[in-house]
Amino acid sequence: MRRPQRWAVAVGLCLLGPAVAAAHPVEGQDAPAPAAPAATEVTATPEADPRDGWRHEFSPAWHMATFWSKEGSHYTFHSLSIGYLMSVNAAGPFLHLSWVIPLQARQDGRVHSVSSAYQNAGGVDLLLGWQWRKTVTQEIEFEGGPGLHLNVLNLGGKPGLTNFNALQLGPGGMTILRWRPGWRPHKVGWTVGAVGALGIDLYDPLRSNDLRIGVTLRMGVLLGVDLP
Repeated sequence: MRRPQRWAVAVGLCLLGPAVAAAHPVEGQDAPAPAAPAATEVTATPEADPRDGWRHEFSPAWHMATFWSKEGSHYTFHSLSIGYLMSVNAAGPFLHLSWVIPLQARQDGRVHSVSSAYQNAGGVDLLLGWQWRKTVTQEIEFEGGPGLHLNVLNLGGKPGLTNFNALQLGPGGMTILRWRPGWRPHKVGWTVGAVGALGIDLYDPLRSNDLRIGVTLRMGVLLGVDLP
């Protein structure tokens, strides 16, 4: 009865031997390498272009409109303007819209204060076009571009004096130099800077195309915000 038991034990050892050897390698035998962890794909987030985004700015400025008529007269108006400036992205549209308050009028060398000769005097200056932005330094930005210009003046004469109206059209352009500090509370930036705009006016439908040529110049400061 003992021989069959010894034979069963021997068979069991033969079957268990390879499993034990695999679990516990003998000295000099390399252990199986651990499985490599699954590689995780890392995608780099592109950095936002600091020139992109919206710029909304408030701009008080000096406004000068001078023009010559085909009759040989020369008119010049010096005004205060309050403007709204807007532009979009590193290359995109821009809008300059200003309310003009005439203060001094000149005609053929004669100088008058607007309040002494006119009442309800006012005007609108519009420049609409395409701009490009360039980064001068990390915080200083240059913007400029061409556009279409419109200058409207409406001066109601006092009793006994004639009215003066003009609607001048032509090409134009603008430049802005703005400082954009790195401090952005609630991700809203702010800007300060200077603006200059020029218009060359060639047509005036209100004056029966009597306009020979006109020049409109606006120079001022700006304060605003820029949004992503």
